Amino acid sequence: MTPLDELLDAAVHRIGQSVDIRPVALDPELAKPKSFLKVLDADHYNWEADKFRKLFAMRFRVKLPPLDQINMIFYPEPVYEAPIFLFFCLLTKRKVIGHLNVNCPFDDADYRARWVQPLHEILNQYPPFEAADRYPEWMKKYRRDCTIMGMFNQDRYKDLQRCAMEYLDYYMQQIDAADPVEDPGRLATIRAFHQRFVDDIRTQDKAQGMISKMIGKDKARRIFYEVTT
Repeated sequence: MTPLDELLDAAVHRIGQSVDIRPVALDPELAKPKSFLKVLDADHYNWEADKFRKLFAMRFRVKLPPLDQINMIFYPEPVYEAPIFLFFCLLTKRKVIGHLNVNCPFDDADYRARWVQPLHEILNQYPPFEAADRYPEWMKKYRRDCTIMGMFNQDRYKDLQRCAMEYLDYYMQQIDAADPVEDPGRLATIRAFHQRFVDDIRTQDKAQGMISKMIGKDKARRIFYEVTT
């Protein structure tokens, strides 16, 4: 079991401590897609859980060049104000590329005080994650004070992993305490935000193009439309 396998197991365990989490059966062609020339070993997962529309995870391993990747996106039901939780980690021989964020439907002071500032305080307990700005233009609207995004020396992996799990622990505590929104205006804002985020993942994420080169365009599109989002 690799460090990223252990991380995925730990994340699922943490979520399961707060809500009842249930695996969703996927089309085998999407759950474990076969690649051209067998260069890719990929596994995709969906779960159902109370207060969530979908929990998604991917494990992605490439033989040459050697790459090991995890991607997790947790979508609350759009009747809750909770952000969409995202964690991405790619390990190469010498580097780690990480993206850790809560994608927020609101940006007012009260919302930031509950969902962003506590994570920023967690982040400040670690040495700075300093890196050249690698943020794609379409992602910049989701950036918050607690966001991590960049390429680092691989010795920062442990810090990135621990920080992600601390974020998730706090996030799940708040999910557990969350009540459904009743205000029609805020509900409309939440739903529009979720749709925009999903559309961005489906149409702007360059990973879909990269994966399509290994498993085919149609199958990659289905993964992004049916599994990832």
